[in-house]
Amino acid sequence: MLVSFFKTNNASAFIFIPFIAFAIWAFGYLYPSPLVVHNGMPLYEFMAQLVNHTNWFPITFGLLMIIAEAFLLNFIINENEILNRKFFLPGIFYILFMSSNKMGLCLHPLIFANLFILLAIQRLLNSYRKDNAFSHVFDAAFLFSIASLFYLPSLVFFPLIAVALILLRPFNVREWLISLIGIVVPYTFIITFYFVKNINFYSILKEKFQLTFRQANTSIVFFNNPYTITLCIGAIIIILSFGKLFNNIQTGSQKAKKGTLLLLWLFGLSLFSILITTNSLTDYFAAIAIPAAVFSANYAGNVKKQWWIELLFLFFLLSIFINLALHYF
Repeated sequence: MLVSFFKTNNASAFIFIPFIAFAIWAFGYLYPSPLVVHNGMPLYEFMAQLVNHTNWFPITFGLLMIIAEAFLLNFIINENEILNRKFFLPGIFYILFMSSNKMGLCLHPLIFANLFILLAIQRLLNSYRKDNAFSHVFDAAFLFSIASLFYLPSLVFFPLIAVALILLRPFNVREWLISLIGIVVPYTFIITFYFVKNINFYSILKEKFQLTFRQANTSIVFFNNPYTITLCIGAIIIILSFGKLFNNIQTGSQKAKKGTLLLLWLFGLSLFSILITTNSLTDYFAAIAIPAAVFSANYAGNVKKQWWIELLFLFFLLSIFINLALHYF
């Protein structure tokens, strides 16, 4: 029933998607905790301090951002016809992946980073078959750079600009040079700001690199962690989605094929960001939420055995609620 509802382009989904998000995030409101900014990038530290007035305000801000990002993702996919039909499934899967455990029910830096990554992807896709795409390329590079100033592992997405230029654009050396300028500009502003404040930006960035990358957390005990069930069900949905995804690459339009390949690269780079950072197991779905939501939506919208995907979706949703209930109660 739930998947069938979101498979339609029914306007009532504008109500039900926020409702499900509020229902999950209600756990965060029951036991709100202060927002702790540890090893944050400059823009994240600034925003966190800006909204960290009460325990519930950062939670509300994060929730509203995730809902907005879900609709933005849905709009990007439908506008560019990446999938073979228009529906609200990408948005609802994005909500579930981003809110799948207790660590996600806060104003995490990935929430900010994902917003700018989504906007960058939209600019790249809109550059397809444009005679002049200088502004699109610059904007996308600029947005990816901004994302990394919220969440340092977003640096791994810089190569996605080159991938997009190869997939979507004829070779133009000026576009490649403009993309480099777009990456550099935000860091130039930040370095200048720190210089005026007489702060050594290099030493700060070096410290954040050392604390963020490598020494991945391997201390998680899978079978003693209630989140394991949620992780396994979500992983099954994502793995099964690849069969339908490759079918889309073979049968879709040229733009859909190229857009799907771009998302596959995004998925691969997202997995790479998990492997090289100190993130715990609980951050994994958030790191791959954008491409995973699209792939899962494509599978759910095209699978022939409707009862199977309804059951799988229901189990995934229930596992999230059970995992959160076990944590908070």
